Amino acid sequence: MGRPRTVSDTEILKAARDVFVEHGPQAPVSLIAERLGVSHAALFERVGTKEELLLSALHPGAPPGVERLGAKPPAGRARDTLVEVLKELMTFFRHVLPNLIVLRAAGHSMADLPPQAEAPPPVALRRSLARWLERASASGALPPLRSWAVAEGLLGAIEAHCFNGYLGGTAFAPGNDDAFVRKMVEGLLGRPA
Repeated sequence: MGRPRTVSDTEILKAARDVFVEHGPQAPVSLIAERLGVSHAALFERVGTKEELLLSALHPGAPPGVERLGAKPPAGRARDTLVEVLKELMTFFRHVLPNLIVLRAAGHSMADLPPQAEAPPPVALRRSLARWLERASASGALPPLRSWAVAEGLLGAIEAHCFNGYLGGTAFAPGNDDAFVRKMVEGLLGRPA
């Protein structure tokens, strides 16, 4: 008889996320175990309850690019840096949007997840972006702006674009990420000088 397969926590969470996104929160844990090639009992020994597994697997984690928003906006590259960070966030939102929908379908919200920061992720992200925009504007790297409104506009547009794409594919969210983000930045900040 062969040795039982060992799977990492990362593999377990990925398989669980994939199963919950594909089949909904009612998906049996046995389907996750089957995908991992382990027994149902062995999986439960590792993850505790199905509820704990669901919450861990669907936790969105910290959005990328936030550490760059804490840095000084680069003179001459502020617009490009903003576009890069927003494109990273689009990729992140596309990945976590199904998680959040399944989480909500299971009767949970992000408030049920362990906190990662002083504020819920959407609020913390908006604050970080608004502060960065304010610093970039004050240094002359970006034109004068209302930082909170621009941050809300940019992030809201990106979230809506990802949501529409999730619902209806490219017919609901046409264009590529780079062109979309650049249009949003130009629309809210004006054309570069």
